[in-house]
Amino acid sequence: MSNRKGKNTMRIIAILLSALTLFGLGGCKTPEPAPVPEPEPIDGGVTDNTDYSAPKTIGSKDISDYRVNFMLGGEWAPGHENVFYTFEVKPDGSGTLTVAESVTGVSAPADKALLDALQAVVDEYALAGQNGVYRLTAGIDPSEFGPSTLTVHYASGETLTFTVDNNPDEPWARATYLAFAKWFASRGIDTLLPSGLEKMVTFVSLKLKDGDNSYSYGFEAEPNDKGQVVFTRVRNGEKESVPMWDTRDFYDNLSTAIEDFDLSKYDPASPLYGYEQTEQDKNDPSAAAVQLTIRYEDGHEVSVSSSAESVLDDLGFLIDMLFDYFDEQFPKN
Repeated sequence: MSNRKGKNTMRIIAILLSALTLFGLGGCKTPEPAPVPEPEPIDGGVTDNTDYSAPKTIGSKDISDYRVNFMLGGEWAPGHENVFYTFEVKPDGSGTLTVAESVTGVSAPADKALLDALQAVVDEYALAGQNGVYRLTAGIDPSEFGPSTLTVHYASGETLTFTVDNNPDEPWARATYLAFAKWFASRGIDTLLPSGLEKMVTFVSLKLKDGDNSYSYGFEAEPNDKGQVVFTRVRNGEKESVPMWDTRDFYDNLSTAIEDFDLSKYDPASPLYGYEQTEQDKNDPSAAAVQLTIRYEDGHEVSVSSSAESVLDDLGFLIDMLFDYFDEQFPKN
């Protein structure tokens, strides 16, 4: 009898333990609460995942691969307006370092000249100072202000990377675009070139007023009735002209020299157009201290008329170069 009672007692205890286990009692671990999802950033809210420990100086200058994307306002590559460009420099399937742009589809084997030009932009705009930054604003137009990322890997193992809201007028992005565009153009691919750059010069008119002194130079590409191109110089009212029978080298040298100068801010077809003028310049362009017109073989024209110090400083070296080169065309007295 007692033996049967003992068995019944053990059975009851087992049932109770099972019930306790079923309801999470009896020393069992309490279930973890469900995670609460983080709220999405509201319009205008900023997501900041910046790595503040990232170094702000990069010792190496030897780029091993490179990637950048940005949108520039206006039509930079002809036929492509207000688009995000993506440039990459990385080894292709065969291991050859190759540069490519995704919108236009251009690509070519990269070289040291390109890498040096890109590093020059990094240095000029102190981009290493943004290393590690990841800061984006929610709710703004992604077609214009979407994420812009630069990532540069160096042979030393160092990395420069940052992600920020795109700025359609960002100076370092403009300089980067032109570095790629001019490099491709130097290899016969002008797909990325803004209108008017890197063409053959066929006409130049230059006038400079410096205190009481005035100088002007000009030539026409079309020969006169004798088959000559006439080049004219006027210095303080004294006019001289010389015929030029062989102009090929003259135009080639002049075009090559002018290519070294970024004249996009003086080019009305360029998205960079806009330079400083005084009120007097606007009222009477013919009285401006510098008046420069450059015409290209396709009829495109760049024209400057300004007395502003910023323009005189910007164009000073080009003006000196043109004066020296033009003076060489005249016999020495």
